[in-house]
Amino acid sequence: MSVISHATFIKNIRLLDTASGFDKITNLLLSPAGFFLNPSVLGASCVIIDGQSKVALPGLIDMHVHFRQPGFLHKETIATGSQAAFAGGVTTVVVMPNTNPVLDTPERIEEQISLSGLVNGVEILVAGAVSKGLLGQEPTDYAALKKAGAIGVTDDGSPVMNEDLMDQAMRACAENDLLFMQHAEDLGLSHSASMNEGKTSRIMGIKGQLADSEGAMVERDIALAKKYNARYHVLHLSTKRSLAAVRKAKMAGLKVSCEVTPHHLLLNDEACAAWDTNKKMNPPLRDENDRLALIEGLIDGSIDAVASEHAPHSAAEKQNHFCQAPFGVVGLETAFAVLLTLVNQGFISLSRAVMLMTSGPAKILQKQHQIGTVLASAASNNLCIIDLETKWRVDAQSLQGRSKNSAFLGMELQGKVMATFLKGNLRYLQGTRN
Repeated sequence: MSVISHATFIKNIRLLDTASGFDKITNLLLSPAGFFLNPSVLGASCVIIDGQSKVALPGLIDMHVHFRQPGFLHKETIATGSQAAFAGGVTTVVVMPNTNPVLDTPERIEEQISLSGLVNGVEILVAGAVSKGLLGQEPTDYAALKKAGAIGVTDDGSPVMNEDLMDQAMRACAENDLLFMQHAEDLGLSHSASMNEGKTSRIMGIKGQLADSEGAMVERDIALAKKYNARYHVLHLSTKRSLAAVRKAKMAGLKVSCEVTPHHLLLNDEACAAWDTNKKMNPPLRDENDRLALIEGLIDGSIDAVASEHAPHSAAEKQNHFCQAPFGVVGLETAFAVLLTLVNQGFISLSRAVMLMTSGPAKILQKQHQIGTVLASAASNNLCIIDLETKWRVDAQSLQGRSKNSAFLGMELQGKVMATFLKGNLRYLQGTRN
């Protein structure tokens, strides 16, 4: 993947950094050597970008991504996933452990981190597995995983149903200051059904999963987080009941956080009525009441982050019948643009949208002085430039990742990433492909 190593001068651009509270029109100088506001001297080889009517943001953070490497390279690789990330303004991702082999040992954590460097990819943070092989029975060595570089643990996609394992894991996470990240789904209530239980599932004649399957597990887990004073994070929260439990935990001062996905914010289960497998994901699209509750959570601050849950699948896999097709959709390239839809509709401010994909996830990950900012404390020089006015249509040909299973194919969005810089190097320029 190509890397362009120039100094770049960006003039007359609005810089919005929510970690530091900075929001002004300014001039920027960006290079591998650092990030500078209103520089007085420019080098002869400096590339100049006119930032008029555009906004510069710290490199976005997506804290829920599946890059499928190792084991499923026909779906995505770290190289192709990085291309998708840069096209979406994302410079840091948290990858999930459900690869083959599973990321359940220190050696595999270290290998995953090193793979990105080999392909000049996005900055990777790794969530290790809670259980060996994601089988939900035998715990991994949490202290060793952290020492190897894991920022947290999860069996994402395989909820931890075993209460003894859950108790042991939550205690160990508290002792090692690891983030426990839960795909909250009580399988006894959901039965891993293909979509949400409701009017649409009944019309389609499909068995649905109860929305309470998520809330019941969130409530169980929060009780354990309270018991051990552990850091607990709800992955892709999707229901009003779950959000209420998180809100109550926050009010009690517990170390509880949550993320929501762009597709759960913009779509409801009625989108499944056309039998489009690109609308099939887990947790499934919920009813309109749940969707509106999530938007309210964005407004009142109960929700900490927006994450794509980028889950690539091949066209052949998604061409199966709705009930046989795999769960999951891609989202790295569209996540922030979808979030901007809520800004354009007047639900949230631009600053709030930026926070949800920069300083918000950085705080959850305890990386707030390293990523999600270009100004606060030990500043990074990861940056993206957004044209807030540009309208574009999501189509498979324009998506830069290996798989094209977006829930937003055919949708017009407003707000386009024009350029992305990682460590001061230009990694994406709108209209080009790596």
